[in-house]
This record gives sequence, structure tokens and C-alpha cells, in this order.
Amino acid sequence: MLLWTIQHKAAYDILLETGRLIADEKYLLFDGQFRSSYDWLVEQMKKRIGMPPDDVKYPVWAWYQWEGARKRLDMRTHRYGGEMGTPIVLLSIDVPDNMVLLSDFDMWHVILNDGYLPLYVKDDIEDPSEDEKLKSWENVFCVDIETDWWNAPKSTQATFWELKKEWVLKAEHFVLAG
Repeated sequence: MLLWTIQHKAAYDILLETGRLIADEKYLLFDGQFRSSYDWLVEQMKKRIGMPPDDVKYPVWAWYQWEGARKRLDMRTHRYGGEMGTPIVLLSIDVPDNMVLLSDFDMWHVILNDGYLPLYVKDDIEDPSEDEKLKSWENVFCVDIETDWWNAPKSTQATFWELKKEWVLKAEHFVLAG
């Protein structure tokens, strides 16, 4: 599956040196705030694509498509969100399909905010139980559906347990613009 991931140059160097890249918990952006959402995703990955390697706790993230387009990311818009001048690398990668879990980027934000995630307006619940909420979160994996709440252009993210050096098709170097 053709994907694109943006990594810090230091992470890319680790990939080159060791032959693989795994998510390092100390660099994750959630600082505990979204940990339950990420832990839920990890459990879903275990169910849907299998168990992680023993040394892996969290997934590597990539893009399957951005705003409805299956093409290389436009780094004029994707090089923001960090300290200006930080070296980053856009990797075009080919990960085996059975090792990837796709999810809807916009729907993911409902999960991050601990909300209920209906596919249709008619399915919204005023005060869902915890079980109803958690079951609704599985809608994040409905990446091919368009509804009255979730429609195009879609951005689809991909998660997988590790990135192997041999999966890298192309590496392009950039610096963060701030």
C-alpha cells in the first residue's frame, strides 16, 4: 500500500542505521491528554491487523490520502507544526496491505475529544453510555463511506506497527516552516 509519512530527520537516521523505525513514546504528542484514545487504537490494531512486535507499544502514522487525493503530500502545507528550521523527511513508502489499519482523520478527532461518533445524523445519541460511545468509535474505520455528516474530500490516515527500511521508495528532505 502506497503511503506517505513525515518524520524528523533524526528518526529517519535511526531507520537508516537500524533498518526499522518504531514509535518512541517519549516523542508522542499527546503528553497523557489523549492516551486513552491512542490506547484504544492500539487495541483495535491488535484485533484488526495482529499483535505488534515485542518492543512496540504505539504505531507509526502515515497518510493514505489527503483531502480526497491519493498523491504525494504537498509540503507547502505540510511543513508546519513544529519548531522552524527542524529538518524533516517526507517518505514515500510501500507497506504490505495486511499490516496497515486505515482510519478517517476527521473522525479521529471525535475520538480524541472522547465524543460519540455516529455515521449519520439520525444515529446521534443525546447521552450515550460508555459502551455505546466506544462501539461508535469503530466507525472511524469506515473510510470509504460518505454520509450526511462525513463526506468528501476525505483525509485517510494509516497506522502500522513498524516501518522497515526496505519499504521506503523515496526520501525527500525539508525543514519545518514553523
